[in-house]
Amino acid sequence: MKDTHSNNRGNPILVTFDTKGERLEWDSLGDQVMGGQSDGELIHSDGGVGLFDGTVRLDNGGGFASVKADFPEPIDASQSTGIELLAKGDGKTYKIGLRNSTNRRSIVYQHAFTPDTADWSRIRLPFSEFIPTWRGKTLTDEAALNLSYLASVSLFVSGRQVGEFQLKMQDWVLY
Repeated sequence: MKDTHSNNRGNPILVTFDTKGERLEWDSLGDQVMGGQSDGELIHSDGGVGLFDGTVRLDNGGGFASVKADFPEPIDASQSTGIELLAKGDGKTYKIGLRNSTNRRSIVYQHAFTPDTADWSRIRLPFSEFIPTWRGKTLTDEAALNLSYLASVSLFVSGRQVGEFQLKMQDWVLY
């Protein structure tokens, strides 16, 4: 298991966007898997800001864009309550997803958030409120997320929120 780095408040950093930090490799996983034409990417910019942007299109049954990154080693977050980040949005709702596997076909536990558009918002996502989903459908009989073995992380814009999107984020920390 990997220990995470800490920020200046002592909170372990789950995801960093600092170009000097240990960055994850983010793969774009849009609705092309089902014939759609949406696109999205996550890039690291100066000052430790991550930018998730692209365009959601409904053509050919599409309607979502996402990026996924596998942790180099599974992370034990069992001593934490959830994820906290600073974010600035565009009025759209986004979701963070967590998996206990690196297989993108595995169950993803998601939590939605809608950051402020004018100022940076402090977003707190308790692990207890992450919902198990598979291919966008909520699962009702699934076990809770195994916090001692977080294998990958995702970021989604879904729900047929058509058009360009842009989400700015700072480091995701465990709290």
